[in-house]
Amino acid sequence: MKTHANDTRERGLGRMKSMINASSARASAHSRRAHVLTIIAMPFASASATKARESVALKPFAGKSTPSVAFDANASWITAIDRAMPSMTNGKDETIALVGDFKTMDYVSVRVEVGEKEMMEDAAAASDGATAARALTKRERERAEKAAYDRVPNVPNGSTGTMAFELVGDARVRVGADGRRYYEYEYYAETCRATIEEGAGGTRTCVGPRGDVLDTVKRRSKVAVTFVGDSAVILRASAVASRFDEVREFMDAAAESFIVNA
Repeated sequence: MKTHANDTRERGLGRMKSMINASSARASAHSRRAHVLTIIAMPFASASATKARESVALKPFAGKSTPSVAFDANASWITAIDRAMPSMTNGKDETIALVGDFKTMDYVSVRVEVGEKEMMEDAAAASDGATAARALTKRERERAEKAAYDRVPNVPNGSTGTMAFELVGDARVRVGADGRRYYEYEYYAETCRATIEEGAGGTRTCVGPRGDVLDTVKRRSKVAVTFVGDSAVILRASAVASRFDEVREFMDAAAESFIVNA
């Protein structure tokens, strides 16, 4: 017999997997042939991250992609997806790791995606973190400006799109012990899991299949990106926007420990 807590956790996990699937579908529909290894988790090796290590129970991620990917996560979080690191030449998008609290929807996730070569070249040529962040989020910002959405199978209401996307906080370039460069930035995104309609004055509404107005998903994420040959490895940590500051220390700690061995 399922307990109420287990039932709540399963529902949360289902919603989280739907969000990951929707993100994957959008990336697949608008990506080119360069191979991008995306990891969802939080960056920034900050003073708050150091403090988090002292005040929060953390543990190294241990999964099938270890030791190619390494980061610390909240010790109480559950692993929902765990796959081995795929070949860098298979041309497929795939989530290889997802850990989090699926009641509060805080997570660290790792994805492998086919990405845009031009995007990676522009980021590598950037003189500072802010310029690199703009290069790496060009597609997302353009989609938000156009209120674009995609038809996505296995996602509630059959489509998903970006209503708002904004870079927030500081961005920087971090150099790892092995000389690898990590591009770190933070963003806010508002997503519609249906159809976006734009009215007078540019007002946007998320409309369901029956014409009903739906709530949007508002999340804040931190991202760290590094390049491995023609691939990019992206670590992203995400939480509901209204509680992001409450869990920031987890995200900073994960980012500070993020390492790619490839």
